[in-house]
Amino acid sequence: SNTAVRLGIENIPSPVHKADLIESRNKLWQPARDILGKTMIISSGYRSPEVNDRVGGSDSSAHSIGCAIDFTSPSFGTSRAIANKLAKEFKAKGIKFDQLILEFPDSNSSWVHLGYKNRKGEQNCQLLTAVKRNGKTDYLYGLI
Repeated sequence: SNTAVRLGIENIPSPVHKADLIESRNKLWQPARDILGKTMIISSGYRSPEVNDRVGGSDSSAHSIGCAIDFTSPSFGTSRAIANKLAKEFKAKGIKFDQLILEFPDSNSSWVHLGYKNRKGEQNCQLLTAVKRNGKTDYLYGLI
Protein backbone atom coordinates (compact mmCIF):
# COMPACT_ATOMS: atom_id res chain seq x y z
CA SER A 1 0.00 0.00 0.00
CA ASN A 2 1.33 3.42 -0.96
CA THR A 3 -0.45 4.79 2.12
CA ALA A 4 1.39 2.39 4.44
CA VAL A 5 4.72 3.45 2.97
CA ARG A 6 3.87 7.16 3.14
CA LEU A 7 2.66 6.97 6.76
CA GLY A 8 5.26 4.48 7.98
CA ILE A 9 2.65 1.90 9.01
CA GLU A 10 3.71 -1.73 9.25
CA ASN A 11 1.67 -3.62 6.68
CA ILE A 12 2.76 -7.25 6.87
CA PRO A 13 0.23 -9.95 5.98
CA SER A 14 -0.32 -12.94 8.25
CA PRO A 15 0.52 -16.40 6.85
CA VAL A 16 -3.18 -16.87 5.98
CA HIS A 17 -3.32 -13.53 4.19
CA LYS A 18 -0.05 -14.31 2.41
CA ALA A 19 -1.60 -17.55 1.12
CA ASP A 20 -4.62 -15.54 -0.12
CA LEU A 21 -2.27 -13.10 -1.86
CA ILE A 22 -0.52 -15.96 -3.65
CA GLU A 23 -3.78 -17.62 -4.69
CA SER A 24 -5.19 -14.29 -5.92
CA ARG A 25 -2.02 -13.59 -7.88
CA ASN A 26 -2.01 -17.01 -9.51
CA LYS A 27 -5.70 -17.27 -10.34
CA LEU A 28 -6.65 -13.67 -11.18
CA TRP A 29 -3.97 -11.00 -11.18
CA GLN A 30 -1.44 -12.80 -13.39
CA PRO A 31 -4.17 -13.84 -15.85
CA ALA A 32 -5.26 -10.17 -15.92
CA ARG A 33 -1.69 -9.10 -16.68
CA ASP A 34 -1.47 -11.75 -19.41
CA ILE A 35 -4.71 -10.45 -20.96
CA LEU A 36 -3.48 -6.86 -20.93
CA GLY A 37 -0.01 -7.81 -22.12
CA LYS A 38 1.34 -4.74 -20.31
CA THR A 39 2.76 -3.80 -16.94
CA MET A 40 0.26 -3.26 -14.13
CA ILE A 41 1.19 -0.56 -11.62
CA ILE A 42 -0.30 -1.59 -8.27
CA SER A 43 -1.07 1.28 -5.89
CA SER A 44 -2.74 -0.81 -3.20
CA GLY A 45 -2.70 -4.50 -2.37
CA TYR A 46 -2.83 -6.02 1.10
CA ARG A 47 -3.97 -3.56 3.79
CA SER A 48 -3.54 -4.20 7.49
CA PRO A 49 -6.51 -3.10 9.62
CA GLU A 50 -4.71 0.16 10.46
CA VAL A 51 -3.93 0.94 6.82
CA ASN A 52 -7.46 0.05 5.75
CA ASP A 53 -8.83 2.40 8.40
CA ARG A 54 -6.48 5.24 7.36
CA VAL A 55 -7.58 5.04 3.71
CA GLY A 56 -11.25 4.91 4.68
CA GLY A 57 -11.64 1.34 3.44
CA SER A 58 -14.72 -0.72 4.16
CA ASP A 59 -14.65 -3.15 7.08
CA SER A 60 -15.44 -5.85 4.52
CA SER A 61 -12.63 -4.84 2.14
CA ALA A 62 -11.00 -7.68 0.24
CA HIS A 63 -7.74 -5.71 0.50
CA SER A 64 -7.58 -6.56 4.20
CA ILE A 65 -7.55 -10.31 3.49
CA GLY A 66 -5.05 -10.15 0.61
CA CYS A 67 -7.60 -10.66 -2.14
CA ALA A 68 -7.72 -7.29 -3.92
CA ILE A 69 -5.48 -4.87 -5.78
CA ASP A 70 -5.93 -1.37 -7.15
CA PHE A 71 -3.93 -0.69 -10.29
CA THR A 72 -3.42 1.20 -13.51
CA SER A 73 -1.69 0.22 -16.73
CA PRO A 74 -0.83 3.42 -18.59
CA SER A 75 0.94 1.49 -21.35
CA PHE A 76 -2.33 -0.39 -22.03
CA GLY A 77 -4.66 2.60 -21.83
CA THR A 78 -7.26 4.26 -19.63
CA SER A 79 -8.83 2.60 -16.64
CA ARG A 80 -12.05 2.36 -18.64
CA ALA A 81 -10.24 0.51 -21.47
CA ILE A 82 -8.61 -1.82 -18.94
CA ALA A 83 -11.90 -2.61 -17.16
CA ASN A 84 -13.76 -3.23 -20.42
CA LYS A 85 -11.01 -5.53 -21.77
CA LEU A 86 -10.78 -7.53 -18.55
CA ALA A 87 -14.56 -7.90 -18.21
CA LYS A 88 -14.84 -9.21 -21.76
CA GLU A 89 -11.90 -11.60 -21.49
CA PHE A 90 -12.75 -12.89 -18.00
CA LYS A 91 -16.18 -13.86 -19.28
CA ALA A 92 -14.81 -15.46 -22.46
CA LYS A 93 -12.14 -17.42 -20.54
CA GLY A 94 -14.33 -18.35 -17.55
CA ILE A 95 -12.03 -16.55 -15.11
CA LYS A 96 -13.75 -16.10 -11.76
CA PHE A 97 -13.46 -12.98 -9.62
CA ASP A 98 -15.46 -11.16 -6.98
CA GLN A 99 -15.34 -7.52 -8.08
CA LEU A 100 -13.98 -5.55 -10.99
CA ILE A 101 -14.56 -1.88 -10.19
CA LEU A 102 -13.87 1.01 -12.52
CA GLU A 103 -12.96 3.65 -9.94
CA PHE A 104 -13.83 7.28 -10.75
CA PRO A 105 -13.50 6.99 -14.55
CA ASP A 106 -13.91 10.73 -15.18
CA SER A 107 -10.97 11.57 -12.90
CA ASN A 108 -7.36 11.94 -14.04
CA SER A 109 -6.43 9.57 -11.19
CA SER A 110 -8.84 6.75 -12.11
CA TRP A 111 -7.84 3.15 -11.38
CA VAL A 112 -9.20 -0.40 -11.49
CA HIS A 113 -10.00 -2.43 -8.37
CA LEU A 114 -9.72 -6.17 -8.93
CA GLY A 115 -10.91 -8.49 -6.17
CA TYR A 116 -10.46 -12.25 -6.34
CA LYS A 117 -12.86 -13.28 -3.56
CA ASN A 118 -14.66 -11.60 -0.67
CA ARG A 119 -14.40 -12.36 3.05
CA LYS A 120 -16.93 -15.19 2.68
CA GLY A 121 -14.85 -16.75 -0.11
CA GLU A 122 -17.45 -15.80 -2.71
CA GLN A 123 -16.75 -14.82 -6.29
CA ASN A 124 -19.74 -12.76 -7.40
CA CYS A 125 -18.29 -11.55 -10.74
CA GLN A 126 -19.59 -8.03 -10.02
CA LEU A 127 -18.87 -5.29 -12.52
CA LEU A 128 -19.17 -1.89 -10.83
CA THR A 129 -18.33 1.75 -11.45
CA ALA A 130 -17.49 4.05 -8.54
CA VAL A 131 -18.50 7.71 -8.89
CA LYS A 132 -18.50 10.68 -6.52
CA ARG A 133 -21.88 12.32 -5.89
CA ASN A 134 -22.19 15.13 -3.36
CA GLY A 135 -18.87 14.12 -1.79
CA LYS A 136 -19.95 10.48 -1.34
CA THR A 137 -18.83 7.42 -3.29
CA ASP A 138 -21.66 5.61 -5.06
CA TYR A 139 -21.23 2.22 -6.71
CA LEU A 140 -23.21 1.73 -9.90
CA TYR A 141 -23.84 -1.69 -11.40
CA GLY A 142 -22.00 -2.29 -14.64
CA LEU A 143 -19.09 -0.54 -16.29
CA ILE A 144 -20.57 2.89 -16.98
